[in-house]
Amino acid sequence: MLNSKKLVMRGAFWTIGTYGLSVGLRFGSNIVLSRLVVPEVFGIMLVINTLRNGIELISDVGIGQNIVHNSAGEKQRFLDTAWTIQILRGAVLFSILFVAAAPLGKLYELPASAIQFSALTLVIMGAASISIYIMQRRLQIVRLNLFDLAMDFVSVALVVGLALYSPTIWSLILANVLAAAIRTVATYMLPHARNWFAWQPDYARQILSFGKWIYLASLLSFLCASFDKLYLGQSIPLALLGIYGIARNVADLPGALISRLGHSLVFPMIAREQDRPRSELRRHLSPLRLKLLLACALAMGFGTAFADYAVRIVYDERYHEAGWMLPVLLIGVWGAILCSINEYALLGVGKPLYGAAGNMAKLACLVVGIPLGLHVAGLLGAIVVLALSDVCRYFLILFGQRREHVSFFLQDVMMSALMLGLLGLLTLLRLEFGLGTAFDGAMG
Repeated sequence: MLNSKKLVMRGAFWTIGTYGLSVGLRFGSNIVLSRLVVPEVFGIMLVINTLRNGIELISDVGIGQNIVHNSAGEKQRFLDTAWTIQILRGAVLFSILFVAAAPLGKLYELPASAIQFSALTLVIMGAASISIYIMQRRLQIVRLNLFDLAMDFVSVALVVGLALYSPTIWSLILANVLAAAIRTVATYMLPHARNWFAWQPDYARQILSFGKWIYLASLLSFLCASFDKLYLGQSIPLALLGIYGIARNVADLPGALISRLGHSLVFPMIAREQDRPRSELRRHLSPLRLKLLLACALAMGFGTAFADYAVRIVYDERYHEAGWMLPVLLIGVWGAILCSINEYALLGVGKPLYGAAGNMAKLACLVVGIPLGLHVAGLLGAIVVLALSDVCRYFLILFGQRREHVSFFLQDVMMSALMLGLLGLLTLLRLEFGLGTAFDGAMG
């Protein structure tokens, strides 16, 4: 029988609720940090985090996705083989980034030792238990989200506490390393946390075979999410990059929520029922998906219309230039939300190829468009290209959905029209009351 609607809605409620608290924690810490450190520090951390996350994502073989999707995902030998691969991968990634720190530091004019120190998180997280993936497979959403929320609280406390003591780049990196260590230890306190070294050739081949598409999708996903940061990191001043990083981090929050819902709920829900007729899957998923997109459309339309005020209220004048960047970025986030939901549906039926193809199209748009946009219209041009880039990704994923009979195109069109219509209406109301628009600073 298909998963009950009650289970799905309960999972969505807990995911949204705990993520909302997590966002509140991180947003609050971001505001505190903006008053403790100078914009250049934000710029440096943006580059270092992007490099570290990048080397992790571009070698992703989908350990978690394999455990959720594979029929042997709860056999101890399979789990131990997956954990062994994860351990080896973390050690290799640390070594690569440690050695590459010198040329990367020279390219971005950063201290190589800071990159090397940050690389410790790769080997630490590689040693984590895979217990969290078992919870995801079993749709133990409440426990999984409470665990993530607790770890976010620890991370925020460390970052703010160390920044208060010493508002430098070293304090922020140390906080990240300590947070990774605490999370790794905590994973061994969860149920089914026992792992040990093992190597079952059949299981390893299955993991790496399915993982090759996850690897490609993760590589392309990272490049799509980070090409702007890596390119702008050596094209604009670090202070301006730090301001852009503030806007980008806030704009990424809605997409991250939907990605979490897709990863922890939509993907395992469909994966468990992937052998069912596609018409049943669509009928079960359609009303839940519509409610989710309706809430997103209303929130995104309102949030985009008043994003500039939010920046001016929350951040001091050093960061006010982020006020025009944020609404432009948020328009693009709507496309990312649609793509994320659709991509996880395809992943659930075992078809990650289309997500990889969509990200490849988006990356081509970014590689050509961002340098051109920066040259023609400055940072505004680059941001506009970024905001529009998910259009290319969307239509390739849509092609895959149609082939696999899990398409919701009319839903996407209706909700997109609602979001843009609400944004247009609120913008007209602002003009009527002499409040300008959220985009006024873009041409300044």
